[in-house]
Amino acid sequence: MKNYFQNSLGSLLLIFSVIFSFTSCISDESNLDLPSDPNVGIEQAIDYTAAFSLENLRMDPATLKMLADLRGATAKYHDIEVALADGYAQGSPCVSSPDGGMGYHFVNFAIVDGIYDPSTPEALLYEMSKNGQMKLVGVEFIIVKEAWDIENDMIPYFGMQVFDEAFAPVPLPFDNYQVHAWVWKNNPSGIFAKYNPNVMCN
Repeated sequence: MKNYFQNSLGSLLLIFSVIFSFTSCISDESNLDLPSDPNVGIEQAIDYTAAFSLENLRMDPATLKMLADLRGATAKYHDIEVALADGYAQGSPCVSSPDGGMGYHFVNFAIVDGIYDPSTPEALLYEMSKNGQMKLVGVEFIIVKEAWDIENDMIPYFGMQVFDEAFAPVPLPFDNYQVHAWVWKNNPSGIFAKYNPNVMCN
């Protein structure tokens, strides 16, 4: 990510003011996981900050705003029944690697196409808690490459974050652009990293 803190003290103060308008401060000792109470309200989920302060200091304000909007748009999916009602269905077992986990992918196949809406992810990522409940930890955007390329001359971005290119047949049977956003569970590898060491499959 481009560092925006190299200019002047005035620019630094401006960036800090924008950052703090979208995120709240958390300490290194803060619990970065959303409470597993299945009765947590949407309002509580929206008020809860999964913004990770150290990484946010390296992000531009536009990307931070998009992440805040994404949290607001997906907060309702902490209740997996709402996700199912909105067309998401389990698309994978729990995915993991030596670099960490992705969790269970719940995909809305009806919107897997060449259209990119940064507030409507094609997949929701869940981790199973110790009490057997599915807990929302992140999202994934999936864009059909062929359909996107017909209308666009460049790879899609989420703010300043470029999408990854994935080619058939793995992990999907079609070429696609994809990016993960760990908006509901801290990822020490980075909020847009593919795998999250904090996500477990067992």
